[in-house]
Amino acid sequence: MPEYSIVEFFDENDGYKCGYCKSKTTAFSQGMWAHCMNAEDYQALIDRGWRRSGSYCYKPTMHKTCCPQYTIRCDANAFKISKSKKKVAKRMKQFLLNGGQEDLDKWKLHCDKNNNGEASMTVDEQPDSEHWAPVPANQSIKVDDVSTSNTQPLPSEPTSSQSISTTQEQPKEPSIVVGADPSKPPCKKAKQIRLEKRKNKLLQQGKNPEVKCQQQQQAKSLNEFLPHLDSPVDAKHVLEVRLVRSSPPSAEFESSKAESHNLYTKYQTTIHKDKPEDCNMKQWMRFLVDSPLNPGTEGPADGFGSYHNQYWLDGKLVAVGVVDILPSCVSSVYLYYDPDYGFLSFGSYSAISEISFVQRLSITHPSIKYYYLGFYIQSCPKMRYKGAYHPSYLLCPESYEWVPVEKCEATLKEKAYARLNVLNGGSADAVDNDGIMTSLNTVRCLYKHTIILYGKYKLHRSREGNGTAENEDPRVREYAQLVGRSCAERMLLYRSSDF
Repeated sequence: MPEYSIVEFFDENDGYKCGYCKSKTTAFSQGMWAHCMNAEDYQALIDRGWRRSGSYCYKPTMHKTCCPQYTIRCDANAFKISKSKKKVAKRMKQFLLNGGQEDLDKWKLHCDKNNNGEASMTVDEQPDSEHWAPVPANQSIKVDDVSTSNTQPLPSEPTSSQSISTTQEQPKEPSIVVGADPSKPPCKKAKQIRLEKRKNKLLQQGKNPEVKCQQQQQAKSLNEFLPHLDSPVDAKHVLEVRLVRSSPPSAEFESSKAESHNLYTKYQTTIHKDKPEDCNMKQWMRFLVDSPLNPGTEGPADGFGSYHNQYWLDGKLVAVGVVDILPSCVSSVYLYYDPDYGFLSFGSYSAISEISFVQRLSITHPSIKYYYLGFYIQSCPKMRYKGAYHPSYLLCPESYEWVPVEKCEATLKEKAYARLNVLNGGSADAVDNDGIMTSLNTVRCLYKHTIILYGKYKLHRSREGNGTAENEDPRVREYAQLVGRSCAERMLLYRSSDF
């Protein structure tokens, strides 16, 4: 029955180890196995805080778990690229145009130093900088031309031959003033200097500098920042991004399957220090290839569903972004890349690339306008960076309204769990209308290969002489509240004859 979503709901997990704070028994979530699922239903579920890992869908128990995970999405068409992300794109462009083996050697040297005891950082945790190499230990750091390693010595103690009058004012030690020298003209930023030079040049050419500068300062489109979309013919390297369907697998996916899995293993063992045996083909398939999503006949050219966004550098697979294309969004599932190319910041580059992809999709499919970045966790730096993609919004765990992330940050710093809609002017009494079930009889079920409403299912069970059907009410009610009434009345809740 491919037109229906078929799910099997489980009770709440006992406390398990948190992947963020590493506490052993403080993480809680509810889950269900999706035997198959429509893209429309999964869109409705992620808009209620659900996510998938392979075919397993889960929803954190927000008020109970140690690290509440808030669904976050970016409005792709309103996205404003930050200065740091421009630097990432510029670094990629410079490498494609001029890069060589020297870049790889520098990055490997940097990684070797980190592994020898220096503070180790993953690529996306590093400051966005044109120069990622650490400052040498023997190099002094200067503040306004006053070197901390070159301060003047204190005056020497007076000798016995020196007479000091008690009434005479003692000479004061010279003080070091940190800041701008008021006797000198104020410093100008490099950007201001370039702008003034440009204006003077235009004046010499007899042109109006104000009009010309305004035209030059007009915002570029995001596509103009991404060099892989328009690579010059004389570039030293070529970066190609290919979107291939992973489930059901396309021929192009199958042909790159082994290479993609090898890249995943290299990434997990290098970046996350996993054991090689924990990164086998079966585990990779279950985690990042298997998907319950049905392609359907609507959506983009290849339909909704699950894809791998492959980044090929000079014919070599160097990064893979796992994504779901849904009726309202592109949802990021996972990213893995070749650590040898970590200096290219694929974590950031793939995100802005996928936001650009949403923008292009929205031209032909206006309903697709958001980029979902997964979960945002204020207390976890590795997850907090997602709020830097503006404008982004967090999902309120009680009213399921979207709230600008900047309005939530201060509150979430003080307490991990919070009702967010009130921070955006919403009512503290607002209820989740889709979570209200006046009757469980309308919940749609699959029982003995037959689609049946829950009310009739209980009648069948009682006629069969099984008096346990009433005991299922609490579990079915919890399921309906978590997935929402609309999904509960549309999806098929699997009921085994063993209940």
